[in-house]
Amino acid sequence: MKKDVELWVKVCQVEVEEGEESVQLPFRTTPDLPEDATVMWDCYKPSYRIVHLYWNRSDQPEEQHQDYKDRTEMKKDLLKTGDLSLTLKHPKETDTGEYRCRVFNKDGVFLRGKQ
Repeated sequence: MKKDVELWVKVCQVEVEEGEESVQLPFRTTPDLPEDATVMWDCYKPSYRIVHLYWNRSDQPEEQHQDYKDRTEMKKDLLKTGDLSLTLKHPKETDTGEYRCRVFNKDGVFLRGKQ
């Protein structure tokens, strides 16, 4: 017996003009993430940069690319609420690119993500 599943995903495009105070990259998922999950936002095009890393139950600013220092923020209790949205403060032209959020368990196994 075989079962085929077809998945349709709506691509989210966020546009903002330089000079805006902030922009939000949305990602809402189910609130059943493990307490020890890692959440990583990165920009992978045009070049790879870690934008924000949440690991070991806290933000890890030392792992961010220097272009994003002190400009990113995630909500409190993000693993409990499932709101993994990222706020990028003071967006600039060099922030243009393709972003993704990936969630991993403590063993590094991919759980879910969004581009």
